[in-house]
Amino acid sequence: MEECERRERILDAASEVLQKCGYHAASMDKVAQHSAMSKRTLYLMFHSKQDLFRTLVSSRLFNVSPGKCLHMADPVEELTELLMRLGSVILRPDRISLIRALVTESQQSEDIRQILTSLRAGGKDNVLTTWLDRYVRARNRSVADISMYSNMLFGMTIGDLMLQSLACAPDRAWIEQDMRPRFHKAVQIFLAGFAKDGPAAS
Repeated sequence: MEECERRERILDAASEVLQKCGYHAASMDKVAQHSAMSKRTLYLMFHSKQDLFRTLVSSRLFNVSPGKCLHMADPVEELTELLMRLGSVILRPDRISLIRALVTESQQSEDIRQILTSLRAGGKDNVLTTWLDRYVRARNRSVADISMYSNMLFGMTIGDLMLQSLACAPDRAWIEQDMRPRFHKAVQIFLAGFAKDGPAAS
């Protein structure tokens, strides 16, 4: 088995154990059993339980790479397509279940709170921030805190549907049908306002 395949199997097992047992009861032994791997293999790939769960959260929720977006002539269409690809990953039922487990555990586990805080505050590039940065540079504009706008855009599109999914588990077909027109309208509103903010670069 290739290393990347072993890694994904371990992360799948860690997600399953977290959702079934909670973080405190989630041991490396249980993850090893669920992944059908030895504990030695786990420790070769992850230094500790916290390292394993940090990697799980980062890879499954924070470092989502939806693939290359076509550089379309129309920024609204390009950004809508990017959000669609991102949403199709983050709004999957298995990812929503993981988010639900993390929200529950964050109330009780300092480790989980530290993992979420450090990853959130880490300033790692994400696809929305990267796209917005390219967008403003192409227009010779300057924006002081582009990550704030990235978070705002995420909240009014994927974040909104994510909250609905967490709260009431809506029909998947409804989400998929509603996503594109909702994202398209949100992008139109966002870019119209975004274009007016920030001075032109000198």
